[in-house]
Amino acid sequence: MLSRYFLPLLIIKVCVLVSQSCFILPHIRPNARLRLFCFPYAGGSAAIFKHWQNDLPNDIELVYFQPPGRSTRIDEPPAVTMEQLISELMKNMHFITEKPYAFFGHSLGSRVAFELALQLQAQRQPLPKVLIASGSRAPHVLSHKPNIAHLEQAEFVHELKKLNGTSSAVLQHEELMSFLYPMLKADFSIAESYVATGEAIRCPIHVFSGCDDDISEEQLLAWQDLTSNKATLTYLQGDHFFIDKDPQALLSHVNKIIIALL
Repeated sequence: MLSRYFLPLLIIKVCVLVSQSCFILPHIRPNARLRLFCFPYAGGSAAIFKHWQNDLPNDIELVYFQPPGRSTRIDEPPAVTMEQLISELMKNMHFITEKPYAFFGHSLGSRVAFELALQLQAQRQPLPKVLIASGSRAPHVLSHKPNIAHLEQAEFVHELKKLNGTSSAVLQHEELMSFLYPMLKADFSIAESYVATGEAIRCPIHVFSGCDDDISEEQLLAWQDLTSNKATLTYLQGDHFFIDKDPQALLSHVNKIIIALL
């Protein structure tokens, strides 16, 4: 979902763009022992993770997924289905799996990361050492929230206000919202239409959730159904956007998970 800190035209410093510009490496680490691939929430961009590099171990190579239709890919049409996103990502299958790696996603990003891991497993590729699913119900569990992707802009913005993830200044800026609306509509279409089959992956899953988020514990614990390994659940202070409001608390936990893999 759209962060209160979202800057629609922000172009973060890019060191490497991989195939079709869908991945950004802020700092190349040829001797890295593990790559951490990060997937943003609906309405977000790779910029969400731009400060993470400073707080991760030096032998971790950070890789951001930049979905089409925003930031460095602002001139491209946004994807409207999970299949479109995964198709693009799978074109980079060999880059993703060429060295040990882990996935981190927040909200919709968690579900993108899961579906990508599932497709890599189907292709008998090396799987992530861990999938870190932040701020998301298990993707085979239906959401209790009303769908909004089909709404016209005025109604869409009205419903967006209720999610408490977008500043009032952005929401009240009609011209800016007209610019963002197609991308947001596309992201919410993916979030609302994608339901996982229930097939499990063979890597562990660590789940993080805000204590004040409205995702139920049942929806969070259901991630265990999607791994033949172990799933754990950790609550952090904050609502759905704890990733933006207190990134250091989240990163301290992520670091512990990643360091244990090295």
